[in-house]
Amino acid sequence: MSFVFLSTFFTPSVSSAQTGVIQNPLGNLTSIPSLVATIMGYVVRIGGVIAIFAFIYSGYKFVAARGNSDKLEEARNIFFGTCIGVAVLLGAQIIASIIVGSVRNLQS
Repeated sequence: MSFVFLSTFFTPSVSSAQTGVIQNPLGNLTSIPSLVATIMGYVVRIGGVIAIFAFIYSGYKFVAARGNSDKLEEARNIFFGTCIGVAVLLGAQIIASIIVGSVRNLQS
């Protein structure tokens, strides 16, 4: 019974694999530089959203501290950590774009 069940699902994939055409699972990404550029684009977008929420959270911590020096120090550390994270993220994007540009120039 299970053989019949499994064969009905795997038979179409086996028959389509016999056509000899392998499709690129990455779509139109045909080179390493375009893959790196695409990945860095997504990383920067996701990192930017996280950074916005981290800045909002640090602002909340500043307001919630109400003059308490320990809580102000914690909020300051969160703020500066977020600033450093954004700088690292942007630096990584700049370095990746330089490398991608260099590789593309070498290919042409």
